[in-house]
Amino acid sequence: MERDEFDAFSTRLADWAADADDVLGLVLVGSTAAAGHEPDAWSDHDFFVIAEPTAVERLRATAAWLPRRRSPIALHERDTEHGAWVVYGDGHLLEYAVFTPAELAASRSGAHRVVVDRVGDLPARIRPTLEPAPRDPATLATAMHRALLVGGGRAARGERLAARRHLVDAAGSLLALAQALELPLGPADPHDPWRRVELTRPELAAALDALLARADAAAALGLAALAERLAGGERWWPRELADAVRARLATMRG
Repeated sequence: MERDEFDAFSTRLADWAADADDVLGLVLVGSTAAAGHEPDAWSDHDFFVIAEPTAVERLRATAAWLPRRRSPIALHERDTEHGAWVVYGDGHLLEYAVFTPAELAASRSGAHRVVVDRVGDLPARIRPTLEPAPRDPATLATAMHRALLVGGGRAARGERLAARRHLVDAAGSLLALAQALELPLGPADPHDPWRRVELTRPELAAALDALLARADAAAALGLAALAERLAGGERWWPRELADAVRARLATMRG
């Protein structure tokens, strides 16, 4: 969806919320809020609707109230107690939750923007997304080496899909390590180290992309070497484990 169309749909949502008798507010969340991270052609619409108690179940159960687009709705499915998701015929995704003012205390939101507020104090009622608890880098390093060892073995056995799953786990631990050790170059996501790595750590993203595409024992060895360059000098680095895993992966590579 092009940006002008994206913004136009957000505006129609706001107009609907402002005019509907049983709707008390609308909060755009994530990139939809355009608060620090702008939406692009691949962004979906995320938002909260705040409504009267008599209206919330109807708004969760049907998509008939949504502003019309040129493309019809292909799917509406309720997936949580408070929310649902919608896919349009052109593939555009929409995820929303509907709360009463009292239920809004159960919500969590990072970037957000209140665009309709008949309650009067919606900004104060929105609870921020909890910062993730710091992850112990030594535990991340050992988990990564375990996943590399298992993944390399699966690859050596010819189980390439199973190998890729374990190597992806290892890469996730490596990304979490990078996030713990280095200041990002751009808008990192503290809740998901995979998000926007191409912007925050482009060289690391390119290296991981190339290694994960292979899903073989050599890729596992490459991930181990990448982690060594990133964190091998830290005092908590599991030296004996790292050496043992790399030696074992070297025997699998052939």
